Amino acid sequence: MQALIRFFIELCLLRRAPQDLPASEALFRVALGTNLLAGLLVGQVSGQPILSSLVQGIAELALELGLLYGALRLTGHLGRFTQAGTALLGTGTLIAVVALAPLALNPTGSQESDAAALGAFLLLLVVVWNLLVSGHIVRHTFGISLGQGVAVAVGYEVLAITLISMLFSGG
Repeated sequence: MQALIRFFIELCLLRRAPQDLPASEALFRVALGTNLLAGLLVGQVSGQPILSSLVQGIAELALELGLLYGALRLTGHLGRFTQAGTALLGTGTLIAVVALAPLALNPTGSQESDAAALGAFLLLLVVVWNLLVSGHIVRHTFGISLGQGVAVAVGYEVLAITLISMLFSGG
């Protein structure tokens, strides 16, 4: 287990690539479960009701994995799905856990404070880091440059935020 956590840390530090993971359905399922759990924790720290966090987390995972599956199928690289999906889920879990600290400073709350401002800044750094890590995984998965991978990650995040906001804010 420690070796696996170390692998995902190294992947988050851009020292490893998704193809270094075993193509394991069991590992994919574990990463899926831990990612959903981490999303629930983020929702709880952010003050969301648990059912809302769960439904939103499932929708986000379905979108992310559905788009990955579609893109890999379209490009003829469907065999890379398990490794790429596991890499995205595992790194997403670690980054969500790191995000708990800045979120605990209540950066989106109604009270302005130095702690909230620090939390907002740290959360911004976590978001940028997440985009870089996702871009790194996309780069290796599709054989493109890091800049292109980050552009894909940014595009995905804009799409995800837009769709999830429309679905869960009644807009």
